[in-house]
Amino acid sequence: MLKKCYPKYCVKSVYELDERFYTSNGIKAVIFDIDNTLVTHDTPEPPQELLEYFENLGQWGIKYAIASNNKRSRVELFCKNLGVPYIHRAAKPLKLCLKRLLRYFAVDAKSVCLVGDQLFTDVFGANRMGFLSVLVTAVGEDETGFVSFKRVFERMLMKQYNKSRQR
Repeated sequence: MLKKCYPKYCVKSVYELDERFYTSNGIKAVIFDIDNTLVTHDTPEPPQELLEYFENLGQWGIKYAIASNNKRSRVELFCKNLGVPYIHRAAKPLKLCLKRLLRYFAVDAKSVCLVGDQLFTDVFGANRMGFLSVLVTAVGEDETGFVSFKRVFERMLMKQYNKSRQR
């Protein structure tokens, strides 16, 4: 059960995920979390660097969307200049919104990548769907109480994950 929370890849930043990464893994579509994945949770709109990254995704032929567990106002404000489909209150790791995005992309689950900063929502949700799971080092440290609470358990799980990879 806990292995379902293990990511396929770990990166420090979404910007490490380049065209070669997506192509070599057969990825045709990417779902991104927002808070502490793309930006800190208190960054209202995407910075220029992120706008350029999303533009590159389009040039590489990669479809993309946002799935956030945050509220509508937060997600709408962030996505308004991205021109990206999004789902707020996505309830990750539940499958409902992820299935909706899979239908929207019209691709096989194995060609979808989900990028996020949390094991129990993003990575677990991706693995349950058969997506490629990518864990990003959290962008910010100032998190809500519940996320901070979960991070304690995530650190313990990541120790096990790192040990299993050394074998």
